[in-house]
Amino acid sequence: MSRGKAAVVVAVTLWAAAASNSLAQNAAQNNASSNSQSTDATSSIAGPTGSSFGAEDIAAGGLQYNRTCAQCHGRNMVNSGTTSYDLRRFPVDQVDRFLLSVSKGKGNMPSFEAALTPEQIKVLWAYVGSRAGKEP
Repeated sequence: MSRGKAAVVVAVTLWAAAASNSLAQNAAQNNASSNSQSTDATSSIAGPTGSSFGAEDIAAGGLQYNRTCAQCHGRNMVNSGTTSYDLRRFPVDQVDRFLLSVSKGKGNMPSFEAALTPEQIKVLWAYVGSRAGKEP
Protein backbone atom coordinates (compact mmCIF):
# COMPACT_ATOMS: atom_id res chain seq x y z
CA MET A 1 0.00 0.00 0.00
CA SER A 2 1.43 3.41 -0.92
CA ARG A 3 2.04 6.08 1.70
CA GLY A 4 -0.77 8.21 0.28
CA LYS A 5 -3.30 5.39 0.44
CA ALA A 6 -2.13 4.47 3.93
CA ALA A 7 -2.61 8.08 5.03
CA VAL A 8 -6.14 8.10 3.61
CA VAL A 9 -6.95 4.82 5.40
CA VAL A 10 -5.61 6.21 8.68
CA ALA A 11 -7.54 9.48 8.25
CA VAL A 12 -10.80 7.69 7.41
CA THR A 13 -10.32 5.29 10.33
CA LEU A 14 -9.71 8.16 12.75
CA TRP A 15 -12.71 10.05 11.39
CA ALA A 16 -14.91 6.94 11.70
CA ALA A 17 -13.79 6.39 15.30
CA ALA A 18 -14.51 10.01 16.18
CA ALA A 19 -17.89 9.85 14.43
CA SER A 20 -18.77 6.64 16.26
CA ASN A 21 -17.89 8.23 19.60
CA SER A 22 -19.88 11.32 18.67
CA LEU A 23 -22.89 9.19 17.70
CA ALA A 24 -22.80 7.35 21.03
CA GLN A 25 -22.58 10.63 22.94
CA ASN A 26 -25.43 12.11 20.92
CA ALA A 27 -27.60 9.05 21.49
CA ALA A 28 -27.05 9.31 25.24
CA GLN A 29 -27.87 13.03 25.19
CA ASN A 30 -31.01 12.43 23.10
CA ASN A 31 -32.19 9.72 25.49
CA ALA A 32 -31.65 12.04 28.45
CA SER A 33 -33.61 14.88 26.90
CA SER A 34 -37.12 14.69 25.50
CA ASN A 35 -36.87 18.24 24.17
CA SER A 36 -35.39 18.12 20.69
CA GLN A 37 -34.41 21.29 18.93
CA SER A 38 -33.79 21.70 15.22
CA THR A 39 -30.02 21.48 15.68
CA ASP A 40 -30.46 18.05 17.30
CA ALA A 41 -31.64 16.72 13.95
CA THR A 42 -28.12 17.08 12.58
CA SER A 43 -26.21 15.99 15.67
CA SER A 44 -26.20 12.32 14.71
CA ILE A 45 -25.06 13.02 11.16
CA ALA A 46 -22.69 15.91 11.67
CA GLY A 47 -19.39 15.39 9.93
CA PRO A 48 -16.46 17.30 8.53
CA THR A 49 -16.73 19.81 5.72
CA GLY A 50 -16.63 18.54 2.15
CA SER A 51 -12.94 19.36 1.88
CA SER A 52 -12.16 17.16 4.91
CA PHE A 53 -13.48 13.99 3.31
CA GLY A 54 -11.33 11.58 1.35
CA ALA A 55 -11.62 10.75 -2.32
CA GLU A 56 -13.52 7.53 -1.57
CA ASP A 57 -16.20 9.41 0.40
CA ILE A 58 -16.54 12.02 -2.33
CA ALA A 59 -16.87 9.30 -4.99
CA ALA A 60 -19.47 7.44 -2.89
CA GLY A 61 -21.30 10.73 -2.42
CA GLY A 62 -21.32 11.30 -6.16
CA LEU A 63 -22.93 7.91 -6.73
CA GLN A 64 -25.49 8.58 -3.99
CA TYR A 65 -26.16 12.04 -5.43
CA ASN A 66 -26.85 10.58 -8.88
CA ARG A 67 -29.30 8.04 -7.39
CA THR A 68 -31.04 10.43 -5.01
CA CYS A 69 -30.58 14.07 -5.95
CA ALA A 70 -29.78 14.43 -9.65
CA GLN A 71 -33.40 14.13 -10.76
CA CYS A 72 -34.18 17.50 -9.15
CA HIS A 73 -30.79 19.17 -8.72
CA GLY A 74 -29.30 18.02 -12.05
CA ARG A 75 -26.35 15.85 -13.04
CA ASN A 76 -23.07 17.31 -11.79
CA MET A 77 -25.15 19.70 -9.68
CA VAL A 78 -26.17 21.65 -12.78
CA ASN A 79 -29.85 22.43 -12.43
CA SER A 80 -31.75 21.31 -15.51
CA GLY A 81 -34.33 24.08 -15.39
CA THR A 82 -36.31 22.98 -12.36
CA THR A 83 -36.95 25.26 -9.42
CA SER A 84 -34.66 23.28 -7.13
CA TYR A 85 -31.73 24.92 -5.36
CA ASP A 86 -28.47 25.26 -7.32
CA LEU A 87 -26.17 23.22 -5.08
CA ARG A 88 -23.06 24.69 -6.71
CA ARG A 89 -23.91 27.83 -4.75
CA PHE A 90 -24.35 26.07 -1.41
CA PRO A 91 -22.14 27.73 1.24
CA VAL A 92 -19.48 25.21 2.31
CA ASP A 93 -19.47 26.64 5.83
CA GLN A 94 -23.14 25.66 6.35
CA VAL A 95 -22.78 21.91 6.81
CA ASP A 96 -25.52 21.74 9.46
CA ARG A 97 -27.95 23.54 7.14
CA PHE A 98 -27.29 20.99 4.40
CA LEU A 99 -27.61 18.01 6.74
CA LEU A 100 -30.85 19.36 8.21
CA SER A 101 -32.33 20.15 4.78
CA VAL A 102 -31.61 16.64 3.48
CA SER A 103 -32.71 14.92 6.66
CA LYS A 104 -35.86 16.92 7.44
CA GLY A 105 -36.69 18.52 4.09
CA LYS A 106 -37.15 22.21 3.35
CA GLY A 107 -39.60 24.06 1.15
CA ASN A 108 -40.42 21.82 -1.83
CA MET A 109 -37.66 19.37 -0.91
CA PRO A 110 -38.93 16.24 0.84
CA SER A 111 -37.34 14.68 3.90
CA PHE A 112 -34.87 11.89 3.19
CA GLU A 113 -34.56 10.87 6.83
CA ALA A 114 -36.37 7.56 6.25
CA ALA A 115 -34.74 6.87 2.87
CA LEU A 116 -31.08 7.61 3.66
CA THR A 117 -28.84 6.55 6.50
CA PRO A 118 -26.78 9.16 8.35
CA GLU A 119 -23.69 7.80 6.56
CA GLN A 120 -25.34 8.26 3.14
CA ILE A 121 -26.21 11.85 4.04
CA LYS A 122 -22.60 12.45 5.15
CA VAL A 123 -21.18 11.23 1.85
CA LEU A 124 -23.73 13.35 -0.01
CA TRP A 125 -22.24 16.32 1.83
CA ALA A 126 -18.73 15.09 0.95
CA TYR A 127 -19.69 15.30 -2.72
CA VAL A 128 -21.71 18.52 -2.57
CA GLY A 129 -19.23 20.27 -0.25
CA SER A 130 -16.30 19.30 -2.46
CA ARG A 131 -18.00 20.71 -5.57
CA ALA A 132 -19.78 23.76 -4.16
CA GLY A 133 -18.57 26.96 -5.76
CA LYS A 134 -17.04 25.13 -8.74
CA GLU A 135 -18.23 24.85 -12.29
CA PRO A 136 -19.20 21.37 -13.53
